[in-house]
Amino acid sequence: MRKPKLIISKCLNSEKCRYNGQSYDDKVISLLRKYVDLETVCPETGIGLKVPRNPIRIEKYDDKYKLVEPSDNIDYTSQMMEFAEEFLSNIDDVDGFILKSKSPSCGIRDVKVYPKNQKCSINKKGQGIFSSKIIEKYSTIPIEDEGRLKNYNIRDEFLTKIFTINNLKCENSILDFHNKNSLLLKSYDEEIYNDLNNIIIKENMDEDDKTLYKNKVYEILNNKRDKSKRLNLIKNIFEKYKTYLSKNEINYFSNLLKFYENGKIPFSSVIVAIQIYATRFDDKDLLNQTFFNPYPIELISIADSGKGRNL
Repeated sequence: MRKPKLIISKCLNSEKCRYNGQSYDDKVISLLRKYVDLETVCPETGIGLKVPRNPIRIEKYDDKYKLVEPSDNIDYTSQMMEFAEEFLSNIDDVDGFILKSKSPSCGIRDVKVYPKNQKCSINKKGQGIFSSKIIEKYSTIPIEDEGRLKNYNIRDEFLTKIFTINNLKCENSILDFHNKNSLLLKSYDEEIYNDLNNIIIKENMDEDDKTLYKNKVYEILNNKRDKSKRLNLIKNIFEKYKTYLSKNEINYFSNLLKFYENGKIPFSSVIVAIQIYATRFDDKDLLNQTFFNPYPIELISIADSGKGRNL
């Protein structure tokens, strides 16, 4: 069975390639190793820089950004751009990226930018030279850094997306994929989900239809799931059970939704309640939905900052 394929910064894989020669053991990467296929890359050693080495940084020259080693005034911009283009041209299949935060080569949003030959950074955060090429080429797949993945919700979304993309590639039948993932897809964007339905209901899907469907899945996963979308979806699911429930049970679940809406409990508490009803009424169609278990349960970890768990 195919596993999701991730490309990650080599230093996040406990390899001593950072500028100071120190290793970094990332907990999320350690957790993922069993469930994904990893390919590592260190663009800085890739262009020939040694370990240890003098620090490099992003400097702003008028409207251009350059990758330089300030101690010796060496410009590595062209070399890094060439390495990025060559590396990315040899990638034939990938489902996501995890890159080193704040790195002048790999950072995706929090890289310090310095004025030319100045010691203090300007009040602006940018992208690394290598990562900017990744973001430019792979705009439809998940790209995160290890710092953001310490947040439960960001990590949950990242894992949901890479495993859904993998399921799309593994499933022999697009109809089977659609049926198993219908609630999950709908939770991202109902309008695009309706487009997917319109493709699926065709009696004879040709290759163009299948390609369009797959592209629409990537498009829908580029959206963010907010609290209102999740609430509406759960309320619609709960409606079919209300006839069989007591008034106290209905009130209990309504209060549960209010607690979630007000940030008092995580969404997982609501999910568990719905799964209990689905199990009680032997609702196999609902229990088979990836919406409830979009990725291996072993990857669920609450050992993080805890910020934003109620989204």
